[in-house]
Amino acid sequence: MHLRSRHLANATPENSLSSSNPRRSERLTKSFIAVRIRQKTADGKDIAHKMGHSDQEETKQRRNPKRKAAAEPQSHVLPDSLLEEAVKPICSDDIGEWDGWIELESEPAFFNTILKGLGVNDVKVQELFTVEQDSLDILPKPVYGLIFLFQYAPGLDIEEAEDEDGPVWFANQTTSNACATVALLNIVMNHDSIDLGSELKTFKETTFQMSTAVRGYELGRNKFIRKTHNSFARRMDCLNADLFLENEASDSKSQKHTPATRVMSRKKKPKKRSGNDYGYHFIAYVPSGGFVWELDGLCGKPRKLGSFEDDCWTNVARPQIEARMLQYEESQLSFNLLSLCQSPIQKYRKSVLTAIAAVHYLDAQMKMHHGDAYGKLLSESDGKLNTEDSQLLAEYDLKLGDISTMVISNAFKEKVQEHTHTIADAVAFRYGLVIEAQATMGEYRGEFMAAMVDEERVAARKKDYGSVLHKWICKLAEKEVLEDIIKISS
Repeated sequence: MHLRSRHLANATPENSLSSSNPRRSERLTKSFIAVRIRQKTADGKDIAHKMGHSDQEETKQRRNPKRKAAAEPQSHVLPDSLLEEAVKPICSDDIGEWDGWIELESEPAFFNTILKGLGVNDVKVQELFTVEQDSLDILPKPVYGLIFLFQYAPGLDIEEAEDEDGPVWFANQTTSNACATVALLNIVMNHDSIDLGSELKTFKETTFQMSTAVRGYELGRNKFIRKTHNSFARRMDCLNADLFLENEASDSKSQKHTPATRVMSRKKKPKKRSGNDYGYHFIAYVPSGGFVWELDGLCGKPRKLGSFEDDCWTNVARPQIEARMLQYEESQLSFNLLSLCQSPIQKYRKSVLTAIAAVHYLDAQMKMHHGDAYGKLLSESDGKLNTEDSQLLAEYDLKLGDISTMVISNAFKEKVQEHTHTIADAVAFRYGLVIEAQATMGEYRGEFMAAMVDEERVAARKKDYGSVLHKWICKLAEKEVLEDIIKISS
C-alpha cells in the first residue's frame, strides 16, 4: 500500500504537494538531472564537466531547431470585372508582350499576311486541292516549297535521316503552335533569290552557324517573328493557348510525383490515345542543293528524300506526301497542301508595262509619219487605249516615265515596219496590241482582287466578338430569357 501511494505521488507531483511542506515542493519542481560529459584535449588529457537539464535543453534546441511557421499565402484580390477583362479585345502592345504562340488555321490568306509582315516580298501561298502531278506542274514558277498539314500521331513518324549534313537551313520547333511559321521559314530561308527583308536576313545570318535545336530556340524567342505570327490573335486565342500549356504542365507534374507501388512495377501497356487527342501539324518540303528535303520541326534532323534535275523537284516530294496520306487513311481524311510560289503580280505588271509601251511606241511612230490623219482614224476605231493616262497607269502601279523609258525590242520594231504600210494597217495592228494589253490587265486585276479578298479574310479573322457576345448574353440573363434558351436548345 505504501509503495503504491509513493508511486502515485511520484507520478503526479502536482497533486501530492501540500502547502505545509513548501521546501519539499520547491525541491521537486527544480531540475536536478545532471549528465557528466568527458572530452579529450589536443594533448590527450581528459576533461570532464557536468551538463545540467537547462544545458541539455539548449543543446537540443541548437541540434533540432524548430521550423518556422510557413508564411501565410498572399491573397490575390481579383477584380469584379475579371470576365470583362478576359473578353475585351487585345491590343498590339499586349500581343508583343505575350510569350505564347496562337494556333493558326491552314488558310493561304493568313500565310500570305505572315510573309508580308515578316518582310518577304514577291512570294505567294496558294492552296492545292489535289496531289496529282498535273496540278503541281501548273503552279507559277518557281515553286519554292510545299507545306503539308496532317494530324500528328507519334506512332506513325517516319524515321529520321542518319545525318543532317547538307546545304539546307533548318530550325526545330521548340514551342507549341509555332509549326506554321517554322514551316514557312524553313522554306524561304533556303532560297537566295527570295527577298527576305532586313529582319529575316539578319536572323538568318546570326543563326547560320547554330545547331537546328538552338536555331529553333532563337526562333521561338524572337519577338519580331512571334509578334508577326500572333498578329491574328484574339484575347480568347491567347487564353486558350495559356490554358493548354498550364494543363500540360499540371499533367506532367502529377505523373512525375505519382508514388511507385508494387502493382505499378509490373509492365503495363501504355494507354492508347485517341486520334482526336493529337493536334494538326505543318511540315515543309523544299528543294536545296540539288536535293529535296522534308523539314519537320518536331524531328531532330532534316530528311533527304532524293535528288532532282531542272525544276522538277515536285516529282520527288509528291510520292512522299502520298505515302503519308496512306498511313493515316484509316483514321482520318483531313489533309491540306499549300504551295509557296513566286507571286504572279509582278509578272502581270511587267506584261502590262510591255503591252502599253508597245502601243505607245506604235502611236509615236505613226504620228511622226502620218500626223493628224492617224489620230483622226484612231479616234474612230474601237481599240481605244490612252497610253498617257496617269490614272490608268496608276491602277497597275505604273508611271508615264516607266512607259517612255521602256526598251523596245528590235523584233517588235521590225514587226511595226511590216504591218504599218498604210494608216489602216497601222490601226488594225494597233487594235490587236490593245486586245493583248487588255487581257494582261485583266490578269493583273484578277490577282489584285484576290489579294483584296485575302485582306478581308484576315480582317474577319482578327475581329474579336468576345466582348459583344458577353454583353449580349448578360442582357439575355437580365431579361430572364437565357435560362429558357438553354432549356430549349438542350
